[in-house]
Amino acid sequence: MRRPTQFATALVSFLTALVLPLATNLASGSVPGPVRPYLWLAWPAAAVSATAAAVLEARRRRAPAGGGTDGPGEAVLLHRAADQLARTLHGQWTAEAELRMLHRPRPLHVRWATTRRPVAGDPAGVLDRNTVGGRPLRLRLRGGIGGTGGISGSSASAGAGGSDSVAAVFTRLPRRRLVVIGEPGAGKTVMAILLTLDLLEERQAHGSGPVPVLLTLSSWDPRTEHLHTWAARRLLEEYPALANAAVFGPDAARRLVTEGLVLPVLDGLDEMPVPLHAKAIEALDGISPGAPFVLTCRSEEYEAAVVAGGTVLATAAVVELEPVGVREVIAFLTAHGVAGGDRWAAVAARLRADPGGAPAKVLSSPLMSALARVVYTDPARDPAELLDPVRFADPAAIEDHLLDAFIPAVYAHRPPPPTAGDAPGGAPPLFPAAAARTWLTFLAGHLQRQRTRELAWWRLHQALPRTVRLTGALALQLLTGLIVALGMAVAAPLGVAFAAGLSGGFGAGLVVVPPARPGFVNIRVRGRRRLFVRRLAQGLALGLVLMLGCGVGISAAAVLGVGVEGGPWAVAKAVFVGGLGVGTAFGAMLWLNVPADTIRSRNPMSVLRDDRTVIGVRVLVESFGSGLLAGLLMSRPYSGLRIGIAPALAFGFGAGLALALTGRRSVHAQTGLAANAWGWFLLTRTWFALRGKLPWRLMAFLDDAHRRGVLRQAGAVYQFRHARLQDRLAPPPPAGGHGGGTGRRPAGGRVRRTPTVRPRRAGPPGRPTLPP
Repeated sequence: MRRPTQFATALVSFLTALVLPLATNLASGSVPGPVRPYLWLAWPAAAVSATAAAVLEARRRRAPAGGGTDGPGEAVLLHRAADQLARTLHGQWTAEAELRMLHRPRPLHVRWATTRRPVAGDPAGVLDRNTVGGRPLRLRLRGGIGGTGGISGSSASAGAGGSDSVAAVFTRLPRRRLVVIGEPGAGKTVMAILLTLDLLEERQAHGSGPVPVLLTLSSWDPRTEHLHTWAARRLLEEYPALANAAVFGPDAARRLVTEGLVLPVLDGLDEMPVPLHAKAIEALDGISPGAPFVLTCRSEEYEAAVVAGGTVLATAAVVELEPVGVREVIAFLTAHGVAGGDRWAAVAARLRADPGGAPAKVLSSPLMSALARVVYTDPARDPAELLDPVRFADPAAIEDHLLDAFIPAVYAHRPPPPTAGDAPGGAPPLFPAAAARTWLTFLAGHLQRQRTRELAWWRLHQALPRTVRLTGALALQLLTGLIVALGMAVAAPLGVAFAAGLSGGFGAGLVVVPPARPGFVNIRVRGRRRLFVRRLAQGLALGLVLMLGCGVGISAAAVLGVGVEGGPWAVAKAVFVGGLGVGTAFGAMLWLNVPADTIRSRNPMSVLRDDRTVIGVRVLVESFGSGLLAGLLMSRPYSGLRIGIAPALAFGFGAGLALALTGRRSVHAQTGLAANAWGWFLLTRTWFALRGKLPWRLMAFLDDAHRRGVLRQAGAVYQFRHARLQDRLAPPPPAGGHGGGTGRRPAGGRVRRTPTVRPRRAGPPGRPTLPP
């Protein structure tokens, strides 16, 4: 959290000192007569400003100058967070590896070795003299993905050898920095997953060490955000429990990253826009020398970025995944258990006879070999068709054929494999292949337009037309106003309650914005009394905002000639007690809407269920509860105020508009049904299901696609099995358009090499710096 500056504190204090005297001594003679009775609004305005000044000053004094050290208690809490995160990640990626069958008995063996491309730094920067007993002249690393051990291999650095897993090779690197490059579909993500699991198991065996966290790089902009800041933000998005300061200490996500308790495994540099590739390498080369990381990227894109920026990662080893050999491809395609393995005889003979031909080139990619195995599982299909020189004149034609045939093959009337949590005997949903392709095509196009690989259900509303989003916001907030009106109607006249509630929803709906992420609910009471006091104070601050909005609304109504029976004092009293009631309900909601006390594995469906629970609590506590308290406290027996429908409209519109404007500035101030992602998801799904672009059971369809291997799961988001599949499914861009800007090179393009690339150990001035 940013530390408030002395200028901000001084400015707020200055306004606090001047608002009240200016309003009472100067404005009284220059404002219209009907407005003068409402100059009492200076009091709540001054109260809000004074509260803000006090909070800012307290934060400024509490923040240690230039940093400061943590107490032993905070260190214990931080290590607790690291341990819980490691256990959660191990369970999450173990389940994903099982679903992808990465540990099957006869996997496709993929080898890797130190790259020969001019993209690595001097071996002296990667190693040190203590590692090899002298000045290293050459770096040799070699191993493979496959076999019973998952990842196995041997490492040799300047002549030293031995048989180790890739995790052991990585940990023996003095700087613990590794770059994995390879052709599209070569197995870079699979290697990253298995390396993450190996490092997690090694940490579990030793009881200490950094926690490897696999992150997709597509959302990082190195021009504006430091790597550590981005990684901490992603950790909070994936595991919001880290924001629970009472359990894990303050700024747990940021401190896990900056204090070396997290090891970033950065997957997909090539999935960033092309202009950012060189900037990302430059930013990675400039981070602290003691910060380890793993990076994956396509080979030609990585080489092009190094050439374009003139920077290599001087302390990182660079290994490249090699094409799969003909023998391994044949063994994989004809392995025991593959129906009709002898049907591959013609293909196997062609691969042996022409290892440089188009079929051999295509099937040397692990992705294409896996697709071919799925596509030709059906005994009615003959894989020998891949040898047709007319249909498949070049490798691109074979690849497009396999990508196009994959969706119909996986939806060919066979149920997906079960996963944990399935009901016993429950029949899995069946989706027609043609409809599934239509829906997946729409989702792929949406991701291309958003320039991302991550399919998050809470961001699908971005695909809605602007007018539909505005209409949906109004509908959600009008529904909120209706619930508020029902609460007010317990004590207030029915017409007045509905006028105030619906006008408030309309005012909020005009400016409300969708939430950035889903919500959560924590109903534990024990040990959270201090948090309740803080959240109640924040809720009362929102109540003051509501008072100001009500005051502005009734003042505007007074200018138009709409008065209120009871006089200014009755208005002030009613608004004040009503604001207290609404603020109390808001405070209770803020207290409930906090992260859980434990870090747990999150999947898209569990996140949706949590957010749906938040809506239920919001309806009961925030919407109905605030309306009930406001109606009781503002009713005539308590305030002596008689409110007509016209003043109620002014009250409600001003309050709703003020709260929504505050919510645009702070996510904690967002209120109403539009403050929850589930409402927007429901609206989006309904809109596109009516048009046939998405299924009504969207989450069930996405889960089914994940089980069938069309999608992969990374925490709470889905991704297509491979970027090639997303790119193939996405509709072609309009003529002259950018087509979503995925930043990929045209197929078949070559990268011109330069003879030398000078390593760069320190980045230039102006690189984003890590905030304190």
